[in-house]
Amino acid sequence: MRDSNGMQIPNDPGSGAGGSFRDLLRLQTEFQARLAEETVKYLRRLQGAGMPAAPGTVLRPDEGAELSGKGAVGSTVHLELEVVNRQRVHCIVTPMLETLVDASGVTWFPEVDPAVGSTLVPPNESRPLALSLKLPADLPPGTYRGALLLQGFRDGAVPVAVEVEAPAARRRAARTRKSATRKPAPRR
Repeated sequence: MRDSNGMQIPNDPGSGAGGSFRDLLRLQTEFQARLAEETVKYLRRLQGAGMPAAPGTVLRPDEGAELSGKGAVGSTVHLELEVVNRQRVHCIVTPMLETLVDASGVTWFPEVDPAVGSTLVPPNESRPLALSLKLPADLPPGTYRGALLLQGFRDGAVPVAVEVEAPAARRRAARTRKSATRKPAPRR
């Protein structure tokens, strides 16, 4: 290629000028990717400032919707839902699972898979959200209830119920003990 002054500007990888242009494009691409990443981080921090974080805040779960899962201690429970953005602008959704409590008062601070992060939902579109909860080996069996907050998406929360079962070996041992302690019926 020749410019108006008659100078040649090659674009093959081995030449100096094309290499510089390639480097400029690479730097611009890296800058755009970093800018997008930092913008999403900023939006996440901004969302966190607007959500209730003080003790004593009351969130009322939506009626009619409940996420539920079931699993044995030591396993993983998967909770899935789909969020729909009915606004005219993009919306960033950050799921946060609050503390789960059993009727007996046992409190569980669930460990959620760190792969779950914020999701950008375009206008009039939907996105699936999936949470993986690891059930600790020492968690007592029972039904643990709490709420899933969808920061940036809606007011309120989605009720969550996770039924935790004893491991199969422990359930079999309990049944065996129960049948061994039964006294045989007297014969007549």
